[in-house]
Amino acid sequence: MKEHVIEACKLLAGIYRDRTYADRVFDGGEASALSERLVFGVLERDVEISYILAQLVEKKPRKPVEILLKVGVYALLYIDNIPDYAIVSECVEAAKSTGKGGAAGFVNAVLKAVSARRYRMPAPSDPEYDEVHFSKPRWFVDRMKAEYGDARTRAILEEPESDFVHIRVNRRLSSDDAVKKLFDARAHEYAPSAVGGFLVRVTPLVKSLFAEGIVTYQSSSSVLAVDALAPGGKCEVLDLCSAPGGKAVYASELAPASSVTACDIHPHRIELVKKYAARMKADNVHPVLSDATVFEPRFEGRFDFVMADVPCSCFGTFRKHPDVFLQRGEDEIKKLAAVQRRIADNAVRYLKDGGVLVYSTCTIFAEENEKNAGYIASLGLTPEKLPVPFDNDGTLRLLPRGEWDGFFIARFRK
Repeated sequence: MKEHVIEACKLLAGIYRDRTYADRVFDGGEASALSERLVFGVLERDVEISYILAQLVEKKPRKPVEILLKVGVYALLYIDNIPDYAIVSECVEAAKSTGKGGAAGFVNAVLKAVSARRYRMPAPSDPEYDEVHFSKPRWFVDRMKAEYGDARTRAILEEPESDFVHIRVNRRLSSDDAVKKLFDARAHEYAPSAVGGFLVRVTPLVKSLFAEGIVTYQSSSSVLAVDALAPGGKCEVLDLCSAPGGKAVYASELAPASSVTACDIHPHRIELVKKYAARMKADNVHPVLSDATVFEPRFEGRFDFVMADVPCSCFGTFRKHPDVFLQRGEDEIKKLAAVQRRIADNAVRYLKDGGVLVYSTCTIFAEENEKNAGYIASLGLTPEKLPVPFDNDGTLRLLPRGEWDGFFIARFRK
């Protein structure tokens, strides 16, 4: 286990110390299944683990030692098939192997105290109970309760993340039936999704289909946002904040005669869009370096469809990305809402008369969602019912439950 602990600590160091997102520290490498479980487990239970350590450690240790302790605490609490004594021993050996030998005795003492449960957890009547029980920042739990009520908040936060991912078929290269037959022939576990794709585990077969461009990973919520845009015919489509390119490529499939301009502010992210489009054989996607917050005169009045999937706080994806709470706090919501309105100002100007705008986020709070939809309507656009198989009034709020990421989608016509 020692090697897995060391690997998990290295990956977590990039997240805690360097503020790198978890999906980036895993990019380009194949971590062991146990290391990955340790990393995401620590991130998911960070508040709870920190609460426990605060009772056992008088002075906060150096970051590498703190991370090692967090890995050990998670393993002791949530990994049942390894004895506690082995977990403590392997974490101590990891400390020695990584040049933290001076802290080995300290690590041993703290983890033995955790194993012996020499700490207390808050009772349901304690003010800190919810944040520790759900292992989420207190502001987040309080804000969710204010918007959704206690019962719905509890249901959302208690639902675990599935180990299934959502894929959709590239209809340029294959069909849903063909992929389904392939899965059936290989006895591959899958389930149909609410948006016409498949919920699957990532296996060598799925990875192979992805590499060939036959399928792509795209969340059900993201697919639904493009379905809400519903581009068709020979049209001009603009995806204002495109990277890594999933929505632009899907829009290009829905409207194969279209020209899709896919924008992003960073050159390296434009390269991601290019690679995505090339893998999916989406020749009608045209990546362009552009800042969505800065007005582009060449875009004015040019587009039949505009997708404004704006930068947001991403709190609707906390099940998949538990590190979002390390990267963003409550203060980000107001700042991002202002950025989103600047993007909306430009998006409206880029539409032709009669054109369609879809505004979407992957967050769950009204300040970035319904309030901004109201702002867009105040610019003279008319809310329009989303052409999706769900009841809506021109807006749709998806909560992070089941196959869905937390998402907000609103459709307007100019």
